[in-house]
Amino acid sequence: MYKIRQEICNWYKNVGSDKMKTKNGFVSITLLGMMVFTLGLGIIQPVKAQGVTLKIIVTDQQAPGVEAVIDEFLADTLGTGVDAVEVISSGTRADDQLVYLTTQMAAGSSEFDVVGLDTVWTAQFAENGWIDELTLESGEFDDYFSGMVDSSMYNGKAYAYPYFLNLGVLFYRADILARNGYDSVDDFDTWDEFKAAANTILANATEQALDPDLVGFVGQFDAYEGGVCNFIEWMGSAGQTSIFDSDGEVDLNNTDVQSAMTFLNGLIAPRYTGVQGTDYIVPREGLTHDEGSSVGKWTAGEAIFMRQWPFAYGNSKAEAGLNATDGSGNYVQFGVTAMPTKTGGDSEKSAVVGGAVLAIPTSGTQKTEAMNLIRFLGDEVAQLAELTECSNFPALKSAFDNLPAGYEWVAEFESAAERTLARPVHPKYATFSVEIADYFNDILGGVKSVNEGLGKMESAITEIISGKIEIPGNGIPGYSIGFLVVALSLTVSIILVRKRRT
Repeated sequence: MYKIRQEICNWYKNVGSDKMKTKNGFVSITLLGMMVFTLGLGIIQPVKAQGVTLKIIVTDQQAPGVEAVIDEFLADTLGTGVDAVEVISSGTRADDQLVYLTTQMAAGSSEFDVVGLDTVWTAQFAENGWIDELTLESGEFDDYFSGMVDSSMYNGKAYAYPYFLNLGVLFYRADILARNGYDSVDDFDTWDEFKAAANTILANATEQALDPDLVGFVGQFDAYEGGVCNFIEWMGSAGQTSIFDSDGEVDLNNTDVQSAMTFLNGLIAPRYTGVQGTDYIVPREGLTHDEGSSVGKWTAGEAIFMRQWPFAYGNSKAEAGLNATDGSGNYVQFGVTAMPTKTGGDSEKSAVVGGAVLAIPTSGTQKTEAMNLIRFLGDEVAQLAELTECSNFPALKSAFDNLPAGYEWVAEFESAAERTLARPVHPKYATFSVEIADYFNDILGGVKSVNEGLGKMESAITEIISGKIEIPGNGIPGYSIGFLVVALSLTVSIILVRKRRT
C-alpha cells in the first residue's frame, strides 16, 4: 500500500511542472482521479449485505424453548435474510411482563419485533393499537386447539398466533376408582357420573380402609384468577362457552350457567367437617384452595379427583404414594382426562386454556421477518422444543402425534385439549375478572344464592364494560401511570438478555 502511494506522488511530480499545470492541469487531475479509483478497485473488498437481527421478548420460563430452535430457524427458508435472533427475558412472572410490555407499547417503543403474550392479553393489546392484525393463509389455524385460536382473536380478527398450551384437566385416582368398579374415564365424564363415583367411593372408604381425610374433589375455588378459570370451565361444561351473547351483551344469569353453579354448589359441604358419610364431595375448606393447596391435598393421597394444570403430573410422578407403574412405565395409581361436562356433548367445553400467544408490535420495523419467526415458532419443531425444554404443551394438534421419547405421557392430555375454551377475550378483562372471582366464591360459599350472585356478577361486568365504573390509568386498563412508572423501574432491573448469533 505504501509503494502505491509513493508511485502516485512521483507521478504527480512528473506531470506537475508549471507547463503541464498550465496546459493540462484539468486532464492531470482527471487522470489522477481515475488512477486512484482503478487502484481502489483492487484494494476495497465487496461489502456483504447485512441481514437483520430480530428481537423477541418472552418470560424466562419460555425463553429456553425459543433459544433451542434459533439455529434451525436461521437455516430454514423462513429465516432468509435474518442474521440473528435475540431472546429477551422479562422475568419469571407474567404480571411483570405485562407491566413492562404495556409501558413499552404505550410509549411507541420499537424495541421488539415479536412479543409473547399471555392468552388473556390479546384483546387489551389489540384494542390499544399496540399489535398488528395478522395476515393469515386460508386454514392456517385449522391445526390448533380451539381455545388457543379463540385466545388469538379479537373482534373476529387474528392479532396473535398460538404458541404453547396450558389447560385445566381432571386428575383421578385410577387405583381407587378401579377398586370400586370404575375402569374407564367414560364412567365419570358427565356431572352425574362424576358425583356418583365420588359418593360411592367415599361411602366405602371405611370398609376399604381408605384415608379418613379422603375427599371426593378439590379444585381452585378461592377468590382469585384460578377461581375465574374454574368458573369458566364449569360454565362451559354446561354448554355456554362465552360470557357474552351473540349481540355482545353480558349473559350469565341464565339457565345454563345457573345449572352449573347449582350443581357445583351442591358438591360443597356446608360445614367444616369431613365429607365421608355425607352427600358432599368437596370439603368446606376447599373454598380457600388454590393451585398449591389443592395439589398438596392430592399428593397427600387425600383426594379422588382434582382439577389442576398439567404441572401436577410431575408432582404426582414424584410422590411415592402415587407413582406405582405396571412395569412398562405406565402409572397405575393416577390418570388424567378432561373435566366432566353436563351430558358429554361435543358443544360442552371444560378445559380453560392458559399458555402464550405471539404477536407483532405495530411499532416494529421488521414485520415480514417477524411474521416468519412467529410461523416457525408455531410449527412442530419449535412446538416440541417448547415441550422438551420448558414442559409447555404444544398448541398444534398434530404435534401430539410425534411426541419425543420420554414424553409419551403428554398424550393423556389430548382428550382435554379437544375441549378447550378461552377466558373472555376483552380489553377490560383484567378488571372485570376480579368481579367474577369474588362472586363465584360467594356463590359456592352460600354467601349469595346462585341467582343473586350471577345477577350481581352480570351487572358488575356490564357496568365496567360500559364505563360506568371508571378504570384508573391512561389507556392501559387496570394500571395507573404512576404505578407503571414505578413498576417499570423495578422490572427493567430484572430484564435478562440472551443472544444467539450465527
